[in-house]
Amino acid sequence: MHFAKGHGTGNDFVIVPDLADERPLAPADVAALCDRRFGIGGDGLLRVAPSSEPGTKWFMDYRNADGSIAEMCGNGVRVFARYLLEQGLADGPEIPVATRGGVKHVRLEGDQFSVDMGPATFGPTSQAGLEGFEWPGQAVSMGNPHLVCHLGETDELDALDLHRQPRFDPAVFPDGVNVEFVVGTAPHVRMRVHERGVGETFSCGTGACAVAAVALRRAGSDTGTCEVDVPGGTLTVTVADETIHLAGPAAIVAEGTARL
Repeated sequence: MHFAKGHGTGNDFVIVPDLADERPLAPADVAALCDRRFGIGGDGLLRVAPSSEPGTKWFMDYRNADGSIAEMCGNGVRVFARYLLEQGLADGPEIPVATRGGVKHVRLEGDQFSVDMGPATFGPTSQAGLEGFEWPGQAVSMGNPHLVCHLGETDELDALDLHRQPRFDPAVFPDGVNVEFVVGTAPHVRMRVHERGVGETFSCGTGACAVAAVALRRAGSDTGTCEVDVPGGTLTVTVADETIHLAGPAAIVAEGTARL
């Protein structure tokens, strides 16, 4: 099968075109392709499939690296749009993409892509646990679940071992959760994230949106712009009254043929 490899601020994806919707991938196939030693390697897989959603041509079939289904991926949808443009499958500057989290409108702005991610929905307060420690956190949905935990010191953030899934309350998050750890105050914060079904990643677009929404609220405002530093770069999140816009880079770095 043909594939491409792309990333958004270091959050990397295997991209598989299935333009006639002839080859849905089993979870084991996705895991094999995303394996960093025995496959191509990626935090997730983007299958390009035809869309049945009115006003859209392509559906982003996104899977986590372990093959599990995820509702949405903010970095992935920007990489998906970059791939569509480079392959001549879409015209710019605005590209509607069907996802499990609804239709996302991606816009090319200079050398970056901006995505209308929809609003953040705040849930209950909860907590995350790691290595015998517990941190309070705020549940936020960006179409997928997040738990945003604000830490006190940068050194505390740097010392975290995120190879393992942090503990969380399954009653609050029955389908698992992406856990973000944050330092700083709006309009500029820094985060690390453990993504469900993947592990620690260099970036998480939906996570950055959740973090910015929480950081702005902590600073006394429900709207505004927040720069979010992730290990792979910086994302710009603009929180408006009814939606959130995520802006950042997206690049295709390789193409080739893979065997399963």
